[in-house]
Amino acid sequence: MTPSARYAASISILDKIIAGAPAERELTIWARGNRFAGSKDRAAIRDLVYDSLRNLRSYEHFSGLSGARGVFVGRLISKNEEIESIFNGQGYGPVCLTDIEKNTVNTKKNDMPYAVQMDIPDWLSEKFGNIHNYNILKSRAPIDLRVNIKKISLKSAISELKKDNIETEKLDLVDTALRVKGETRKIPQTKLYLNGLIELQDAGSQALVAQLDCPKNGKVLDYCAGGGGKTLAIASRTFNNVSFSAYDKNQSRLKELKIRAQRAGIKVDLLKNDPVIGIEKYDLVVVDVPCSGSGSWRRSPDAKWKFTEQRLIELMAIQTEILENTADLVATGGTLAYMTCSLFSCENEEQVNKFILKNKSWKINQSKQIKLSSSSDGFYLASLSRR
Repeated sequence: MTPSARYAASISILDKIIAGAPAERELTIWARGNRFAGSKDRAAIRDLVYDSLRNLRSYEHFSGLSGARGVFVGRLISKNEEIESIFNGQGYGPVCLTDIEKNTVNTKKNDMPYAVQMDIPDWLSEKFGNIHNYNILKSRAPIDLRVNIKKISLKSAISELKKDNIETEKLDLVDTALRVKGETRKIPQTKLYLNGLIELQDAGSQALVAQLDCPKNGKVLDYCAGGGGKTLAIASRTFNNVSFSAYDKNQSRLKELKIRAQRAGIKVDLLKNDPVIGIEKYDLVVVDVPCSGSGSWRRSPDAKWKFTEQRLIELMAIQTEILENTADLVATGGTLAYMTCSLFSCENEEQVNKFILKNKSWKINQSKQIKLSSSSDGFYLASLSRR
């Protein structure tokens, strides 16, 4: 496909996403309906669509045009590329700009409002506050690997991956992480991945686990476990006499954990019933609660455009309920670890402080906000225990 044909395909996909369709679904539908497109074409179109979603408002601002067509015109302007090289009406490319569009594009634009600079809905400006690294949110997220250091060293993992033409480097943020410097698509086919020696996991998420006071023996519960990334990361840092249980309200999400645990050789008891109705106590209870996901929006940028104030209120109520309910699952001397992948204080510090004010017998042992940066997505952790 020519560059202009890739843009045309991207415009058609983005139009559907703007109308409310899930990004991944539309990319999959397009790929299945256009078998002629090679892997490089599909990858290029995917990159174009996701870049446009990360920069939706600022690209529209550059062009002064609305809709997917306006977004991609603005993308070319922002990168100092010739509009006519893409919007030329040749072959399968987008049609040329109309006279009205040209006049709009040539009109001098006003300074960008903060929410447009940030590429977020207006109502979220206050939630983000005045952060100075907002361009991180607008850029592509890196791909990180977690090395199972109980089974292989980072040095050996780097060497083995290099044999599969996958270049990686160590990160200062945490001692288990490798950053992939190039090709990523072959990772699931490598021996290290298939044998549970590496997993795909953001370095910031790994760094949260490294902050936990993992028990040397006893029982660990991963509540809201999802695919089990936290479970497996904790297991790689504990002794063999620690037992693991995992629960998620959406039971289908635990299927992935079962497969991943088998690869890593870790036994995890997948709970079908909500443990809050039982009498079992745990030495470490991890609650990676449902949240806005704002710390990882560069990975799923369509989510920020669908996120509403009402949904945030609903999520905060769920977070409060989970904190209250899971506190009773913590054994004497144990730890309750509250986690989010959010940048918003209303989901982080404010939730924990509200819990402590209501439950005087609890205290905060530590709290940590891992800021959104080139090294990591954004995460929050508060470790709590009874006084």
